[in-house]
Amino acid sequence: MKTRLLTAAIGIPFLIFVLIVRGWFAELLIVALTLIALYECYRALTAAHFDVCRIGGYTAAICMWPLSRFMGVLDPLLLVVAAMGLSMSGVILGKRPSFPNAAASVYPLFTCLLPMSMFMMMMNATYGQVPGIALITMAFAVAFCCDAAAYFGGRAFGKRKLCPMISPKKTVEGAVFGFLGGLLGALVIRWVFIHVFRMAMPGIPATVVLGLLGSFAGQIGDLTASLLKRYSGIKDYGNVFPGHGGVMDRFDSVIFTLIVLYCYTLVL
Repeated sequence: MKTRLLTAAIGIPFLIFVLIVRGWFAELLIVALTLIALYECYRALTAAHFDVCRIGGYTAAICMWPLSRFMGVLDPLLLVVAAMGLSMSGVILGKRPSFPNAAASVYPLFTCLLPMSMFMMMMNATYGQVPGIALITMAFAVAFCCDAAAYFGGRAFGKRKLCPMISPKKTVEGAVFGFLGGLLGALVIRWVFIHVFRMAMPGIPATVVLGLLGSFAGQIGDLTASLLKRYSGIKDYGNVFPGHGGVMDRFDSVIFTLIVLYCYTLVL
């Protein structure tokens, strides 16, 4: 627990610094995290005896920065479609062409590449009067508050198992506290950006919906990542963050929550 708290004490201020500075430094950091997350997913799938094609994911991740910085065009959907085409071609032309290998090769594109490219696209954009950086901050707040509330609420009041085959320690009561924590995180971030930074934010009804949907997506992301770990027989995806594991261990819920906030920008 001490290691986790120390990592959080260093990581959270660094995250705030990155979101404030943005620019090429933040974009290259997102690319690096995307490459690490893809590597962790590919390694877990290989441990589960899938013969995955990595070229599509790695190539698309490397192209994220020049597309965003020099061309000003970064469409997450088109990026994933192109990566999918390369990955599927690699499997079909490889030594072990099979549907499971093709499906496994595509999985990291939707759980790593897609949300991280959404992250980069939202960072430098404004939707209506709402800055993308505010929505990104809300996504992180919802995911982290949901995780913390689910953990402590589950420990204090958890009785009924939520998904014992995937994550034996998660409980229904913890999930309910997670929804409340994510909702509170969304409302707090809205208040801070409106009253402290004087920025436009979604209305209260929209914030409530985003908090609840983001909490649901975050918990699904957490369980999905745990499902792959259990299937692959690994404890953690990596050791990038001491006490927390790899990028996918720490950001498994955030990346799914980011998708919810990105969908909200499409509504705007």
